[in-house]
Amino acid sequence: MTIRVLAVADSDSYLKWACATLDRLGPAEDDGLDRSAVIVKTPIAPTTSQIAAAVAGSSVVRPAVLAVRDLAAQIRESTPDVVLIAATGPVAEVVARAVVGATGKRRPALITGLPGMALPATPEGTGWRRWCDAFVVHSRLEIDAYREAFAAHGVAPEVPLAHLPFLEHMSASLGTEPVKRIVFAAQAKVPDNRPDRVALLDRLARLADDEFEVIVKLRARKGERQTHNEAFPYDELWDAEHTQLGHRSDTLRFVDGPMAEWLQPGAALMTVSSTAAMESLALGLSTVIIDDFGVSPELLNAPFAGSGCVMHVADAAGAFRSGGPEPDPVWLEENYLHATESELPATVQALAARRETGALTPLAEVKPWLRLRYLRMALQMYLPRFVYNAIRLSTRPVRLLLLDKKA
Repeated sequence: MTIRVLAVADSDSYLKWACATLDRLGPAEDDGLDRSAVIVKTPIAPTTSQIAAAVAGSSVVRPAVLAVRDLAAQIRESTPDVVLIAATGPVAEVVARAVVGATGKRRPALITGLPGMALPATPEGTGWRRWCDAFVVHSRLEIDAYREAFAAHGVAPEVPLAHLPFLEHMSASLGTEPVKRIVFAAQAKVPDNRPDRVALLDRLARLADDEFEVIVKLRARKGERQTHNEAFPYDELWDAEHTQLGHRSDTLRFVDGPMAEWLQPGAALMTVSSTAAMESLALGLSTVIIDDFGVSPELLNAPFAGSGCVMHVADAAGAFRSGGPEPDPVWLEENYLHATESELPATVQALAARRETGALTPLAEVKPWLRLRYLRMALQMYLPRFVYNAIRLSTRPVRLLLLDKKA
């Protein structure tokens, strides 16, 4: 029996994760798997260049961008056995219910997950995904964390352990050459304020004043949307502040595109908490997790505590000259570079078999999480933009009155 797996993504990072996850369900020549991907149309849908970067190196070619209504129609026609919903929380819930609404009692199995390091397991993150049959995790520490988080909602999806799918094997070591280039992996959410981000640019520029070339790898260019909104893009801050900081405009170089283009021999990686750190570690490259602003769940870098790679920017130059930080092997195995064979292919097969026999739990038994926010997202995805904007404007006085009462 051929298992039909459809991935539905809503943003650049989720699309990258979805495509790589599809490829790792089995060999490309496996006739028992029919894999495809689409993008659901939302305000954070990736641009053409972001799509190209996300699918680079995968078997997915030119995924279609579909409105949620068209997605439902395609699902009715193609009848997938498994749908991998790779999307931000409210969008993921709208898509899940659209899938079930399009297929009725013989619904596809629903698998979801997060595109990277996913600790801590938050009530909101799991609340938006309580409908799933399986939630993919990528480290041993995430297994119990997500089982407990879902249990708090009264549900118990399967929690298969897989690998972060875009990691290379540890045997593909590139870390034998001296460090000449430092790649800083930027993030939209951390640090979250302008002063810290300007200070970070200044410290990176000081490294560039030494013997290193410093590249700031952006998540998106101006005007491109991301999975998370970026209030203070690094390239715009640099244009506005480099003179006052005392640096030439060309001291730092800003690039975009696939991270793999920049993780080459002679490179090192620095970040506050980006999953790109795992790509760098997997390739044997020198990797630094910046702790200039602390180590905490809010900065998304708490999972790196104990990794052996956490240090200040000012200490990084010396570390790189001496061969770079030495990651702790026990930490690598407990976290995202474990050697366990992925459990996801077997989970997909088992869920497809349950779907075939009609043994999947009806989604109607799980109510939407944060109903008002869910309805707002559903309206935004189903209605034409001008209709949705008209509704927002017409209800604005009521919303302002409610906020005033709460104040």
